[in-house]
Amino acid sequence: MSDLDKLKDTIPDVVSGFVRYAEYKAIPETLPIKNKDILLPLLKRLKEAGSNGCLFYLYDEEMVSFLNTLHSEIANFPIMLIVRFEDIGKITALLETLEFKPFVIFLDYSISDQRDNEIVLKYSKVVSKFTQNVGIFSIEPIGTVSFFITANPDIKVYLIPFNMLGFGVQNRSLLEMIVNSSENVYITMNPLAQGRIKSRQAFDYITTHRIHGSLIEIGDVESNLETVKFAKYFFETHDFLQIALEFEDHSEVCDTCGLGMYRYYPPSGGSWFYCPQCQQKKEIPK
Repeated sequence: MSDLDKLKDTIPDVVSGFVRYAEYKAIPETLPIKNKDILLPLLKRLKEAGSNGCLFYLYDEEMVSFLNTLHSEIANFPIMLIVRFEDIGKITALLETLEFKPFVIFLDYSISDQRDNEIVLKYSKVVSKFTQNVGIFSIEPIGTVSFFITANPDIKVYLIPFNMLGFGVQNRSLLEMIVNSSENVYITMNPLAQGRIKSRQAFDYITTHRIHGSLIEIGDVESNLETVKFAKYFFETHDFLQIALEFEDHSEVCDTCGLGMYRYYPPSGGSWFYCPQCQQKKEIPK
């Protein structure tokens, strides 16, 4: 088995993380990424729901401390990082304080979308001392991916926008052609096109192409859990019958209150109905 095939087999396919803001100070205070006491248990819950890796910017010393805690508390949960276009000495200092080896270190679009191979080689040389896999994060994927496929074939992992609506992509059909005709490893960010697509539709489309994983942005807990479950099923099986049995819309009425019950995904797995009035639960048979 080639190194690339091994990478395809081992890279996380359902990735929880946060890449919406490249600068920590720009993140709204209401988001979980700003509260590490909320973020750690949320990641544990998402892992139990089916997420098998995470991805964050290497913001600062506080983020390094959190990542070290995350690594110590959640076993077998690969951590991937993104570094920005800034002082290389600062990046090196942060990486040296990590207590683990990131599965992939991505070069941010502020580096990659310049399409300057010398800059990419410079940053790759630095971060490759801390990881076996260096990747590229691009928000202009058609030009950037096409450029580096030729200019730097050592780059094998790409984080790019890829979704059914072509949201954030200049030409959806052209990007599909690039992805499907190359042997690289592609992870999509923004698979739901900022909420414009339902999870089931989104991953039905994504997994019919040569996409090896999806980043699910951490935000609303229940929405994240649902998205993780759809992503897990589609990437692992793409079995429409199994997916339908697990996710087909059900309706249930509470025996006590007579009210409609809601679907709930507990961190232990499975799914339930629960009554918003009396909190009665009914497990949904598998």
